[in-house]
Amino acid sequence: MNISKLTKLLGVIGLAIIFCGNIVNAQDATDKNFKDKTKKGFVVIKFTSKWQEKNLDPKILEGIKGHNDCIILTVASEDAKKVVKKLRIRNYPSIALFYNGKKKEVWKADMDGVVEVDSKDIKKAIDDVLAGDVF
Repeated sequence: MNISKLTKLLGVIGLAIIFCGNIVNAQDATDKNFKDKTKKGFVVIKFTSKWQEKNLDPKILEGIKGHNDCIILTVASEDAKKVVKKLRIRNYPSIALFYNGKKKEVWKADMDGVVEVDSKDIKKAIDDVLAGDVF
């Protein structure tokens, strides 16, 4: 096997591991289990939809994974219609931060599917909750 083919093969294997790892680690929430999944500690929720304009930059969530024991959930709008309605999420993808079952912050996508947030903003929101500086 020549170097070019080996490099391509290793690249494909690497991508498969990354994508499969994200699928295995994803903890999907629905209307039925949303309260139970968000009731303890920090939970960052990525709201998605089949018809969303853009995908969320994976670096955003990778940058906060494990910060203050934060877990990341994925919620498909089709599986959590009541939650989506209550949070007034209309554009996808969007992100929400919950702490011990209570909503602390929501970053909603604009009409083009762009979420104006990065991992530093989410980490700051988590730190603000811990410090009691949420207004």
